[in-house]
Amino acid sequence: MKNRREYDSALAAEYALGPLRGLARMRFERRVRRDPRLAADVASWQSLFTQLDNRLAPLAPPERVWKRLVLELPPINVRHINRHRWLYAGWAIAACLAAVLIIPRLLVEPPSAIPVAVLSNSQQSSQWVVSLEKSTRHLTLTPLNPIEVSHNNSLELWRIPDGKKPQSLGLLNASGPTQLQLAENQLDGHSLLAISLEPHGGSPTGQPTGSVLFSGPIQNL
Repeated sequence: MKNRREYDSALAAEYALGPLRGLARMRFERRVRRDPRLAADVASWQSLFTQLDNRLAPLAPPERVWKRLVLELPPINVRHINRHRWLYAGWAIAACLAAVLIIPRLLVEPPSAIPVAVLSNSQQSSQWVVSLEKSTRHLTLTPLNPIEVSHNNSLELWRIPDGKKPQSLGLLNASGPTQLQLAENQLDGHSLLAISLEPHGGSPTGQPTGSVLFSGPIQNL
Protein backbone atom coordinates (compact mmCIF):
# COMPACT_ATOMS: atom_id res chain seq x y z
CA MET A 1 0.00 0.00 0.00
CA LYS A 2 1.32 3.47 -0.85
CA ASN A 3 2.33 5.78 1.99
CA ARG A 4 1.04 9.35 2.17
CA ARG A 5 4.13 10.81 0.47
CA GLU A 6 3.85 8.44 -2.54
CA TYR A 7 0.10 9.11 -2.77
CA ASP A 8 0.64 12.88 -2.80
CA SER A 9 3.40 12.57 -5.41
CA ALA A 10 1.09 10.55 -7.67
CA LEU A 11 -1.66 13.16 -7.22
CA ALA A 12 0.80 15.96 -8.07
CA ALA A 13 1.80 14.12 -11.26
CA GLU A 14 -1.85 13.53 -12.18
CA TYR A 15 -2.62 17.22 -11.57
CA ALA A 16 0.36 18.38 -13.65
CA LEU A 17 -0.47 16.00 -16.51
CA GLY A 18 -4.17 16.93 -16.55
CA PRO A 19 -6.31 13.83 -15.76
CA LEU A 20 -7.19 15.11 -12.26
CA ARG A 21 -10.43 17.03 -12.80
CA GLY A 22 -13.63 18.24 -11.18
CA LEU A 23 -14.00 18.36 -7.41
CA ALA A 24 -10.87 16.26 -6.90
CA ARG A 25 -8.81 18.87 -8.77
CA MET A 26 -10.37 21.73 -6.77
CA ARG A 27 -9.65 19.99 -3.46
CA PHE A 28 -6.08 19.31 -4.52
CA GLU A 29 -5.58 22.95 -5.56
CA ARG A 30 -6.70 24.07 -2.10
CA ARG A 31 -4.11 21.73 -0.56
CA VAL A 32 -1.41 23.07 -2.89
CA ARG A 33 -2.11 26.63 -1.75
CA ARG A 34 -1.63 25.60 1.89
CA ASP A 35 1.29 23.19 1.51
CA PRO A 36 4.59 24.52 0.08
CA ARG A 37 6.00 20.99 -0.18
CA LEU A 38 3.05 19.88 -2.29
CA ALA A 39 3.36 23.02 -4.42
CA ALA A 40 7.02 22.18 -5.01
CA ASP A 41 6.04 18.66 -6.08
CA VAL A 42 3.57 20.04 -8.62
CA ALA A 43 6.14 22.52 -9.96
CA SER A 44 8.70 19.73 -10.26
CA TRP A 45 6.32 17.46 -12.19
CA GLN A 46 5.27 20.33 -14.48
CA SER A 47 8.91 21.07 -15.22
CA LEU A 48 9.61 17.41 -15.97
CA PHE A 49 6.59 16.94 -18.21
CA THR A 50 7.52 19.93 -20.36
CA GLN A 51 10.65 18.03 -21.39
CA LEU A 52 8.48 15.43 -23.12
CA ASP A 53 7.47 18.07 -25.68
CA ASN A 54 11.04 18.95 -26.68
CA ARG A 55 10.92 16.81 -29.82
CA LEU A 56 7.57 18.06 -31.07
CA ALA A 57 7.80 20.42 -34.02
CA PRO A 58 5.44 23.44 -33.89
CA LEU A 59 2.60 23.37 -36.40
CA ALA A 60 1.08 26.65 -37.59
CA PRO A 61 -2.73 26.47 -37.86
CA PRO A 62 -4.38 27.43 -41.17
CA GLU A 63 -5.42 31.06 -41.63
CA ARG A 64 -9.10 30.08 -41.51
CA VAL A 65 -8.65 28.86 -37.94
CA TRP A 66 -7.31 32.25 -36.80
CA LYS A 67 -10.17 34.07 -38.54
CA ARG A 68 -12.75 31.85 -36.86
CA LEU A 69 -11.17 32.43 -33.46
CA VAL A 70 -11.22 36.19 -33.95
CA LEU A 71 -14.90 36.11 -34.96
CA GLU A 72 -15.85 34.00 -31.91
CA LEU A 73 -13.98 36.12 -29.35
CA PRO A 74 -16.21 38.47 -27.30
CA PRO A 75 -15.67 42.24 -27.70
CA ILE A 76 -13.12 43.78 -25.34
CA ASN A 77 -14.67 45.74 -22.49
CA VAL A 78 -12.14 48.49 -21.66
CA ARG A 79 -13.99 49.57 -18.51
CA HIS A 80 -13.99 45.99 -17.28
CA ILE A 81 -10.22 45.79 -17.83
CA ASN A 82 -9.59 49.03 -15.93
CA ARG A 83 -11.79 47.91 -13.05
CA HIS A 84 -9.86 44.70 -12.61
CA ARG A 85 -6.37 46.02 -13.30
CA TRP A 86 -5.42 45.88 -9.64
CA LEU A 87 -6.85 42.38 -9.33
CA TYR A 88 -4.59 41.19 -12.13
CA ALA A 89 -1.65 42.97 -10.51
CA GLY A 90 -2.41 41.16 -7.27
CA TRP A 91 -2.36 37.79 -9.00
CA ALA A 92 0.96 38.69 -10.66
CA ILE A 93 2.48 39.58 -7.28
CA ALA A 94 1.20 36.33 -5.79
CA ALA A 95 2.71 34.36 -8.67
CA CYS A 96 6.08 36.06 -8.12
CA LEU A 97 5.98 35.25 -4.41
CA ALA A 98 5.17 31.63 -5.20
CA ALA A 99 8.15 31.49 -7.55
CA VAL A 100 10.40 32.94 -4.84
CA LEU A 101 9.27 30.21 -2.45
CA ILE A 102 9.30 27.28 -4.87
CA ILE A 103 12.19 27.83 -7.28
CA PRO A 104 14.97 27.96 -4.64
CA ARG A 105 13.78 24.62 -3.30
CA LEU A 106 13.95 23.08 -6.78
CA LEU A 107 17.45 24.49 -7.27
CA VAL A 108 18.63 23.09 -3.95
CA GLU A 109 16.86 19.77 -4.46
CA PRO A 110 16.74 19.29 -8.26
CA PRO A 111 14.83 16.22 -9.45
CA SER A 112 17.31 13.43 -10.09
CA ALA A 113 15.04 11.48 -12.42
CA ILE A 114 13.81 12.59 -15.83
CA PRO A 115 10.51 11.50 -17.42
CA VAL A 116 11.08 9.33 -20.48
CA ALA A 117 7.54 8.20 -21.34
CA VAL A 118 3.86 8.47 -20.50
CA LEU A 119 2.04 5.21 -21.14
CA SER A 120 -1.70 5.53 -21.83
CA ASN A 121 -4.56 3.15 -22.40
CA SER A 122 -6.71 3.26 -25.53
CA GLN A 123 -9.30 5.54 -23.87
CA GLN A 124 -6.62 7.96 -22.56
CA SER A 125 -8.31 7.62 -19.16
CA SER A 126 -5.36 6.15 -17.31
CA GLN A 127 -1.60 6.71 -17.52
CA TRP A 128 1.71 5.53 -16.17
CA VAL A 129 4.54 8.03 -15.79
CA VAL A 130 7.94 6.50 -16.55
CA SER A 131 11.06 8.25 -15.23
CA LEU A 132 14.72 7.30 -15.40
CA GLU A 133 17.55 7.95 -12.96
CA LYS A 134 20.46 7.90 -15.40
CA SER A 135 23.25 7.61 -12.84
CA THR A 136 21.82 4.49 -11.20
CA ARG A 137 19.87 3.12 -14.22
CA HIS A 138 16.71 2.92 -12.10
CA LEU A 139 13.44 3.06 -14.04
CA THR A 140 10.45 4.18 -11.97
CA LEU A 141 6.87 3.66 -13.13
CA THR A 142 4.04 5.47 -11.33
CA PRO A 143 0.36 4.74 -12.10
CA LEU A 144 -1.75 7.89 -12.04
CA ASN A 145 -5.05 5.99 -12.05
CA PRO A 146 -4.28 2.52 -10.67
CA ILE A 147 -6.30 -0.33 -12.14
CA GLU A 148 -7.56 -3.47 -10.47
CA VAL A 149 -5.63 -6.63 -11.32
CA SER A 150 -6.81 -10.03 -10.11
CA HIS A 151 -4.57 -12.31 -8.04
CA ASN A 152 -4.33 -14.61 -11.06
CA ASN A 153 -2.65 -11.95 -13.20
CA SER A 154 0.41 -9.71 -13.26
CA LEU A 155 1.34 -6.56 -15.15
CA GLU A 156 4.55 -6.91 -17.17
CA LEU A 157 6.60 -4.13 -18.77
CA TRP A 158 8.05 -4.60 -22.24
CA ARG A 159 10.51 -2.68 -24.34
CA ILE A 160 9.72 -2.99 -28.07
CA PRO A 161 12.66 -1.92 -30.29
CA ASP A 162 12.03 -0.99 -33.91
CA GLY A 163 11.61 -4.16 -35.97
CA LYS A 164 12.54 -6.49 -33.10
CA LYS A 165 10.77 -8.72 -30.63
CA PRO A 166 9.56 -7.34 -27.28
CA GLN A 167 11.95 -7.63 -24.36
CA SER A 168 10.64 -7.99 -20.81
CA LEU A 169 11.84 -5.38 -18.30
CA GLY A 170 10.04 -6.84 -15.30
CA LEU A 171 6.78 -7.07 -13.38
CA LEU A 172 4.89 -4.04 -12.06
CA ASN A 173 2.97 -3.20 -8.93
CA ALA A 174 -0.54 -2.38 -10.14
CA SER A 175 -1.41 -0.14 -7.17
CA GLY A 176 1.75 1.93 -6.67
CA PRO A 177 5.17 2.95 -7.98
CA THR A 178 7.59 0.28 -9.18
CA GLN A 179 11.35 0.68 -9.50
CA LEU A 180 13.25 -1.54 -11.93
CA GLN A 181 17.00 -1.87 -12.38
CA LEU A 182 18.08 -1.62 -16.02
CA ALA A 183 21.13 -3.07 -17.69
CA GLU A 184 23.49 -0.77 -19.59
CA ASN A 185 22.03 0.45 -22.91
CA GLN A 186 18.76 -1.36 -22.22
CA LEU A 187 16.75 1.69 -23.29
CA ASP A 188 17.02 3.90 -26.33
CA GLY A 189 14.95 6.59 -27.96
CA HIS A 190 13.76 4.37 -30.82
CA SER A 191 11.62 2.02 -28.77
CA LEU A 192 8.14 1.70 -27.37
CA LEU A 193 7.25 0.76 -23.82
CA ALA A 194 4.17 -1.36 -23.26
CA ILE A 195 2.42 -2.96 -20.30
CA SER A 196 0.59 -6.22 -20.85
CA LEU A 197 -1.71 -8.31 -18.69
CA GLU A 198 -0.04 -11.66 -18.09
CA PRO A 199 -0.62 -14.77 -15.94
CA HIS A 200 0.53 -14.45 -12.34
CA GLY A 201 4.31 -14.28 -12.23
CA GLY A 202 4.69 -13.03 -15.80
CA SER A 203 4.62 -14.37 -19.32
CA PRO A 204 5.51 -18.08 -19.50
CA THR A 205 6.88 -17.73 -23.04
CA GLY A 206 9.18 -14.72 -22.76
CA GLN A 207 6.86 -12.78 -25.09
CA PRO A 208 3.58 -10.95 -24.40
CA THR A 209 0.67 -13.39 -24.20
CA GLY A 210 -2.10 -11.13 -22.90
CA SER A 211 -3.69 -7.84 -23.81
CA VAL A 212 -1.54 -4.71 -24.10
CA LEU A 213 -3.14 -2.29 -21.63
CA PHE A 214 -0.77 0.70 -21.85
CA SER A 215 1.84 1.87 -24.34
CA GLY A 216 3.87 4.90 -25.34
CA PRO A 217 7.13 5.92 -27.07
CA ILE A 218 10.38 6.51 -25.21
CA GLN A 219 11.52 10.13 -25.37
CA ASN A 220 14.00 12.52 -23.80
CA LEU A 221 17.00 10.15 -23.77
